[in-house]
Amino acid sequence: MTYLLDTHALLWLVAEPEKLSPVVLEIVEQRSCELLLSAASGWEISLLWKLGRIELPEPPASFVPTTMQALGITPIPIGFATAITAATLPLIHRDPFDRLLVAEAMQNGLTILTKDQTIPQYGVATLW
Repeated sequence: MTYLLDTHALLWLVAEPEKLSPVVLEIVEQRSCELLLSAASGWEISLLWKLGRIELPEPPASFVPTTMQALGITPIPIGFATAITAATLPLIHRDPFDRLLVAEAMQNGLTILTKDQTIPQYGVATLW
């Protein structure tokens, strides 16, 4: 099974795994599951770090790829179809990063690992 990590899920996995649900912890520990991280999450992490809203052990340019490699997470780019889909979604969720994740899930039939209770309103699969 393939899962798309929400940004907070990745950050908690690294720094505060106790915040993850038992379901998400089990998925992450299963080596048979593929974990994906959108470029949107890399962008969001960088922005949050730049604004001083999160602390990282190193700058995002090294933290994100190093973390992904260490955890076996596959990066996915933001394609034109995803960007256009995200921009044209109903305004249920106003966070542009979450809208990109929703669009990515729609485009590729992915389940998003997220605690966000607004995302499922788009009809995409989520787990927490």
